[in-house]
Amino acid sequence: MDEIYMLSVYDDTTFTSVLSLDCLPDPERTHFMWGFSKDFGMSGIRAGVLYTRNNEIQKAVNQLAVFHSCPGPVQHVLCQLLRDRDWLDKVFFPTNKKRLKEAQNILVDGLADVGIPVLKSSGGLYVWADFRKFLRSQTFEAELELWQKLLDKKLLISPGKAFYCYEPGWFRLVFSDSVDKIYLCIQRLEQMLHSYTTEPVTTTISSTADPLCNPEQNSSGKPPSPLEKDSSGKPSNTPEKDVSQLKNILVY
Repeated sequence: MDEIYMLSVYDDTTFTSVLSLDCLPDPERTHFMWGFSKDFGMSGIRAGVLYTRNNEIQKAVNQLAVFHSCPGPVQHVLCQLLRDRDWLDKVFFPTNKKRLKEAQNILVDGLADVGIPVLKSSGGLYVWADFRKFLRSQTFEAELELWQKLLDKKLLISPGKAFYCYEPGWFRLVFSDSVDKIYLCIQRLEQMLHSYTTEPVTTTISSTADPLCNPEQNSSGKPPSPLEKDSSGKPSNTPEKDVSQLKNILVY
């Protein structure tokens, strides 16, 4: 279980960790992972936690740790940070969650003003935004073209293709930054999209994709993720050939 965002949950949502269960579903095959990069904003501190009861997994990780162990000074600093539970619980986490929620609202409202719907969440550091109507055609090549136009305007927005999104036109926008930068992003985005002349979409958006932005059309009551997978476990409708330029995309 990758619980990398477990302490970045807001909007009156309660997160339940797998480790809080009375017993693990399958102790030998259930593994817990967490790191400092998201919840503490320490993307440069490559340190994390693996909890497992599987002896084979422990042996394999111990072998890797010989060459990739966390430096002693870094471990010391992180230990001192975690020991200050009073400050973490009363100051850091409440402030962090409040700022994340405010930043998300600013971004979501700004995108709505530009005409871009999003899949809003109650945790994490990003939202999925629907840029399908701005594509020249409903293809991943058109998505990459739009991404390049955004990059030319100094907007680093990650395309869905980089995350194996099954449908072109979805982009991931990170909002864990200063409010000024979020407003600047929205301003640049609006200017860029207004100047980006699009041709009529060559193929219509499939009805199965409509619930992504129209939850009421989904019988489950929840909008499906653009990263949904088929029965084989692989992303649906993923092109067989990768777009070569995607290897140059900086994903964050």
